Amino acid sequence: MTTTPTSPLRYAEDREAALEIIAASYRGPLKYAKAVLERWPRAHAIVAIAEGQPAAAEIYYLLELAKPTCVHYYIAVAPHHRRRGIATQLVKTVEQLCGTPVHMATTTLDNQAATALFTKLGYTPYQWSEIPRHARETLLKATCGYDDDILLIKGAHPTEAARHTPEVETLWRETCYKPYIGL
Repeated sequence: MTTTPTSPLRYAEDREAALEIIAASYRGPLKYAKAVLERWPRAHAIVAIAEGQPAAAEIYYLLELAKPTCVHYYIAVAPHHRRRGIATQLVKTVEQLCGTPVHMATTTLDNQAATALFTKLGYTPYQWSEIPRHARETLLKATCGYDDDILLIKGAHPTEAARHTPEVETLWRETCYKPYIGL
């Protein structure tokens, strides 16, 4: 059962606090999160503050595909703040901050919490194998979702959203490919 936070949430742009919260929740390295924050000018890190403490964090970025798009790149809630609706409020806040018609996230098949969160907020899940190749290749580059199994999208069908732009190629090269090969 989800409960409402006991006090209103405040939000702050805070890269270091966001990376700390995310590092505590993710098994893998944070090199991609750091790369997008350091190398993509339209990347942001926001922290939700509950009861005076950082409770959750999201790293997100904006880019141009067929329509302006917001990618929810990393999201994590501190363990003692879970099941209180904070992730829902954080994603809704980021959607408003982005102000874009299309929103995307990726996750693994076993991350039922992320799938449930985004589905509840109106996102449609697609396994990468369900998306036609040309669209899949563009959206994989746009999200750096190579380790994930599912694209969650709101505001467009994947084939409508996918347009390979120079921006997609730059984003992929700087924040996905170069960290992958260790540059």
